[in-house]
Formats: sequence, C-alpha cells, structure tokens
Amino acid sequence: MSKQKTRKNRFSVKSFFSQKKNIPVFLATLLLTGIFVFFGVSVVNQNADINRLEIQKQQVAAKLDEQIKDNDELLAVLENKNKDDYIEKKAREKGYVKSDEIVFYDISASE
Repeated sequence: MSKQKTRKNRFSVKSFFSQKKNIPVFLATLLLTGIFVFFGVSVVNQNADINRLEIQKQQVAAKLDEQIKDNDELLAVLENKNKDDYIEKKAREKGYVKSDEIVFYDISASE
C-alpha cells in the first residue's frame, strides 16, 4: 500500500495536464514569463541606445563648440583693420608667394 501512495504523490506532466484547471494556469504563467522576457530585453536594448546617443551627443557638442570658436576667430579677423596681414599669413601657410619674391628651398633637410 505504501508503494501505491508514493506513486500517486509523484508529479508527472501527464497527470498535471490531465486536470483541466491546470492548463489555463500553465498558459497564463507561460504568457507572463514571455511578457517579462520581452520587456526585459527591450529595456536592455533601450539602455544601450541611450548610452550610444549620449556619446554621440557629447561628440556633436564638442564639434559645435569648436565651430563656434572658429567662427568667433573669423569674425574678429573680418572686424580687424589688419585683415590683409591675416590673408597674407594664411596664403603663406599654404605655400603661396608674391609675384616679385625669390623663393629658396632648403633641400638639406630632406636627406
């Protein structure tokens, strides 16, 4: 008799689903588990997107600050009376010379 009691007390999937009241509970548990997994993955993905966009925002802000600084420098040049000197300086930095100048090249530095 004790062997029959232990057999009846054992859990089996077949006996679990044979009772009709257990099927809706199982389906509800499965559905809730799926919903929690879906939202968990969504939260992780959104956090990754937020971090990526924050880094991109900082990079764009740094570029904006640099461009504002460059614009302020150019405005100062435009308002300055010595803008011809600035233009000449920038042209010389790019390798331009005046038409009446003699240009010497130092070839000893290239060896």
